Amino acid sequence: MINIVLKLEIDKCIPCNLCTVKRQLCARIGLFQSILFTCVFLCSCRSPNKIFHTSEDIQQLPLDAYIEALQGDPNHYLIDVRTPFEHRSQHLEGATNISFIGFKFGKEIDKLDRDKTVFIYCETAHRSPYAAKRLKKMGFTRIIDLAGGYRTYRKLVE
Repeated sequence: MINIVLKLEIDKCIPCNLCTVKRQLCARIGLFQSILFTCVFLCSCRSPNKIFHTSEDIQQLPLDAYIEALQGDPNHYLIDVRTPFEHRSQHLEGATNISFIGFKFGKEIDKLDRDKTVFIYCETAHRSPYAAKRLKKMGFTRIIDLAGGYRTYRKLVE
């Protein structure tokens, strides 16, 4: 799939001295952007379970256990890591939207108390494992992710 993307860029190439194969991508969007694009593209195509390892600090729970844990912990944060557009369309009651792909994710998360339990979810449980891993690196000690994402909740209520 990535070969197709690169092939499309070859036709629009501006010659430079950085490329070794037909001076393709780096002249068009820059070397840094091409590396970033490749990393994001490859990570989004992989199953997060292959690169995300559950630990005692991070749990991925099915919907019924997630809701039970959420109701049983009065001292928590409920964070929707989807985009603001996704959050506006539908979200769990009481959820705060802090988009994982937004530029302010780290700043917004930094304001939170690290001793509270953090419940997170995204649409399909592809972004939330990455957000959970980042939360752990930022010092949070109890993170609970919704397995299957918001889509599993939506299927239940529809």
